[in-house]
Amino acid sequence: MKKLLSPLAVLVVLASLIALPVVHAESKFAPQTTPGQLPKDVRPAEYDITLLPNLKTQTFKGAEQINILVQTPSRTLVLNTLDITIIKAELERGQKAISIVYDPTKQITTITFAQAVSTGLRQLALEFEGKINSQGQGLHTVNYQTDNGAKTMLATQMEPTDARRMFPCWDEPVYRAAYRLAVVVPSAWNAFSNMPIETSTELLDRITQKPIGYKKVSFARSPKMSSYLVALVAGELETLDGQAGDTKIRIVTPLGKKSQGRYALESAEKLLTYYNTYFKFKYPLPKLDLIAVPGGFSGAMENWGAITFNESILLFDPAKSSQRTKEDVFKVVAHEMAHQWFGDLVTMAWWDNLWLNEGFASWMETKATDYFNPQWQVWLRANQEKDDAMATDAQRTTHPIQQPILNESQASDAFDEITYLKGQSFIRMLETYLGESTFRDGLRRYMVTHQYSSSTTADLWEVLTQYSNQPVAKVAQSWTEQPGFPLVQVSSSCVASEQILKLGQQRFALDTTTPSSTLWAIPLTWTNLATKGVRSSMLMDTATGTAKAGDCQGAVKLNAGNVGYYRVQYSPEMLVALQKSLPDFPASDRVNVLSDTWALVQAGRTPLPAYLDLVKGVQGDNNLAVWSQITDTLFTLDQLQRDQPGREAFRAYARSLLLVPFRSVGWDAKPGEDPTIGLLRTRLLSTRASLGDQTVLAEARKRFSGFLSNTAALAPDLRPVVITEVGRYADQTTYDKLHELGRKSTSTEERDLLYGALAAALDPKLAQQTLRLSLTDELSPNQAIRLVQRVTFQQPVLGWNFAQENMKALAAKLTFFRRNSFVPGLLSSFSDNAHATELENYARTNLSQDAHEEVAKAAESIRLKASIKVRELPRLAQWLQTQSVK
Repeated sequence: MKKLLSPLAVLVVLASLIALPVVHAESKFAPQTTPGQLPKDVRPAEYDITLLPNLKTQTFKGAEQINILVQTPSRTLVLNTLDITIIKAELERGQKAISIVYDPTKQITTITFAQAVSTGLRQLALEFEGKINSQGQGLHTVNYQTDNGAKTMLATQMEPTDARRMFPCWDEPVYRAAYRLAVVVPSAWNAFSNMPIETSTELLDRITQKPIGYKKVSFARSPKMSSYLVALVAGELETLDGQAGDTKIRIVTPLGKKSQGRYALESAEKLLTYYNTYFKFKYPLPKLDLIAVPGGFSGAMENWGAITFNESILLFDPAKSSQRTKEDVFKVVAHEMAHQWFGDLVTMAWWDNLWLNEGFASWMETKATDYFNPQWQVWLRANQEKDDAMATDAQRTTHPIQQPILNESQASDAFDEITYLKGQSFIRMLETYLGESTFRDGLRRYMVTHQYSSSTTADLWEVLTQYSNQPVAKVAQSWTEQPGFPLVQVSSSCVASEQILKLGQQRFALDTTTPSSTLWAIPLTWTNLATKGVRSSMLMDTATGTAKAGDCQGAVKLNAGNVGYYRVQYSPEMLVALQKSLPDFPASDRVNVLSDTWALVQAGRTPLPAYLDLVKGVQGDNNLAVWSQITDTLFTLDQLQRDQPGREAFRAYARSLLLVPFRSVGWDAKPGEDPTIGLLRTRLLSTRASLGDQTVLAEARKRFSGFLSNTAALAPDLRPVVITEVGRYADQTTYDKLHELGRKSTSTEERDLLYGALAAALDPKLAQQTLRLSLTDELSPNQAIRLVQRVTFQQPVLGWNFAQENMKALAAKLTFFRRNSFVPGLLSSFSDNAHATELENYARTNLSQDAHEEVAKAAESIRLKASIKVRELPRLAQWLQTQSVK
């Protein structure tokens, strides 16, 4: 066989020829050069909007007056609309439009006047009509169950480009304006928006002067903000009130649920004080509402002063909610409140800098959560999120953190793991490199400099450079303006009793057939076990390098503390030393070595048994982050073996492996137990159950039976695993009982759990029943789509066939956010080349051209999994023959 030079040897040869590439440097913020589709000759200054919703017809009427600053005389005004008809357009002094033309493709309306609109401040008056959506986009209804029957409320979701569904506007983030909003709602309803209520007036019959059952609610004028931050929520709602300094904080919930907002309120009060101090810029609005929306949309939205949340991640019931829910509530509240600065106070100029919103909010979410809840070990567990980002970033179809955005569709697709999780990971690495206080001081100056305005990444680099005296742009641009990340290859030798590291870098890719000379400026760190935790560092911005690593007898570990966003491949000798000493390293380093080794297996750089041998070395570990990495890998291997002959042998081994840590935690929590142990328990139980462990199933059925008799008998932390596993192996009687409980539940968290259990059913007949539920009105459109996705994840053929047969009905339930990723996501559970080709063929004839990037990513992922199956499953089978399974 032909022997090739090792990648490290190639790097050594090319070292003198390769330098850090010059990456395109972004410009600082300037309104006229900011990307976008709208002309820059007109800017809105203030909107005064009145809405009249009609819930019976699912439509609304509206009127608005917009103060506009005209910079260049023109007969035309161009603004954004979508599913809105402008009936009348008029300038001051009765200058009426002679034509109003809507372009649905570009989502713009062009208003033409007989004479040119002169420069200066002008007032544009519009009357319009639109539709109220049933999906979570623009102005939409939310239908939900209560103890008093079915109810409906109104809510909004504008990001990224759906404000244009509720009112004509300049719907690009660079166009900041003040907003005055008024709405007519039933008298029994409460209404909430970005600002406090200014007036609330009962409407009277013109003849009898008696109340007609409606009121007009008008809100105060907002600060200047981007259109996607406008919020309106109205319904039969109540509040739980609190305070942080002189800022009023309210948890807003459907009637009867405000007591479940106590934990979120306490969290928000602490977080607002923390953020005010950290940014040294006080939250500028007079109030902050955190609003629970029962279904309607997933996640949360950082509307300035009126944050909306899916109810399941804002409300916490100590008697029913798990530790996972408690953590999710705190983290999501922390994320959305961080946006009140990152995104709301200072807004990215265009969607190509979305990471300035989402990456920073994700980083601050984890930072603040760790500050208040160190026992949760959230930075340690963030390795799981970093691995998710790296899995995408190691594909050819990845994109830079900063990517060109040309239209609304691409803006929606930009909300992905690269923007959020790679963004978070890079920021943490940069903060560590510059120093925590230096980084914080730079952010403070950035907030002051760009308050109530827009920015680009270049603006941030300029400030951080000033405060750190470091070449921040040089370091950062290789991470934010080019795709992927580096693989650092390292070997060591002993010279005069000191270890000398020989280093090389190249782009890490799961498909190694595509060579790349891309380089990064890597804040490289390492530690020698013999030095007891002392870290060394250097900035590695060339293809190769060397470093001193101390005592020759100590095991050396790169990426000390797992802060860096890069993979490491050790020489065989260094890996052997690490494997022997791995239990003596901190948990962050243990999980990092496991993650890197598994990534190298996926890339074909290391055989699978090398990873499995490492796992054996930490089998006695009881750290949640360590076992999260292992169980995720076991689950992936199990899915790759679907319909393969060696699956049961692997499952038997994996169940045996998981018994060791499970014996130390058992089924039931002990007094004073660390919260991460509880999460480890449920992770081990759910993984064992998914691997067909009958002892777990038997106990789950026993505990579920007790739960049916007395709901308090089942501990909140065990509810998700018990109910899900009972659903996974349900018969028709059990399925019907779960379905009944789901229909009756008034809790979004509980309904998600119960319907998720239905979707987990392995019986194909029951899975078909679950899929058919998605075509009914039993669930919100968002929940119905999730049901299909959950079934398809476990039973890809069944789910994909159903989706194809019912695509028109399912597509009608999709928001603009999901339309490009829905079909590629359904096929992502496959691991054979044929289905990758099927996806591509289907997309060519059935999907919009806008979806091609999501299709390409999914097809590449499917083919990568297929190659892993072919390469590694035979090795796995051979390795298993050498193991004793108990």
